[in-house]
Amino acid sequence: MKPHVLALAVASVVAPGVVRAEGERSPMFGGGLVAIREAGEAARLAGVGLEATWWFGRLGVAVEGSRVWDLDSSDPRTMTFGMSARVLVFDRLMESLIDPRDVELGLELQGVVERVWWQGEAVRDATNRYGVGIAIRLRGGGDAALSTLLAESRLFVRVLASPDATDAGIARSAMPTMTDGRTMTVIVGLGAAWGMGQRRYVDRFRMRPLDAEPFVR
Repeated sequence: MKPHVLALAVASVVAPGVVRAEGERSPMFGGGLVAIREAGEAARLAGVGLEATWWFGRLGVAVEGSRVWDLDSSDPRTMTFGMSARVLVFDRLMESLIDPRDVELGLELQGVVERVWWQGEAVRDATNRYGVGIAIRLRGGGDAALSTLLAESRLFVRVLASPDATDAGIARSAMPTMTDGRTMTVIVGLGAAWGMGQRRYVDRFRMRPLDAEPFVR
């Protein structure tokens, strides 16, 4: 097979699933609620998180931060700042259940790195967390005819580990001591994000005539 023929064949297979000619033209800014459970602890932790995500086709890079409280007290428990790499592994247009329009269902895989500041009564200690996550997003466009607004709802689950974890009880003591064990953390989040999209990309979310068939990609 000639080289240029082989290149065209490979491009025809790879491009539809990996390369997107249109998409976001601004970062997606979002926020939401998070609930956290740490292995071996009975504390109920919940808080808020913020993020900004830059997408390049199916690849995304995000900066994130969160503030978490212990529900059994009014004192803040942790403050985090981190980054995540994201890959959109599945997306499909489907009919909205509440509007005569299409929405995009997407599935993301994530790799996460966080710096965590544990806050106690006497000291503030810091640890690193690394892990993976999965997110389900439902994205649509704005209501205005000429709007290029993108809006999405997000649900994600993450499992993180602290290789140099500090025991939570020791971290709040006057003399914190590092332990050899790992602390596993499960984070569940529910939120929303907004951004601006390119015209051709946003047009897929426009209102359909009531008698039109739903478009499925």
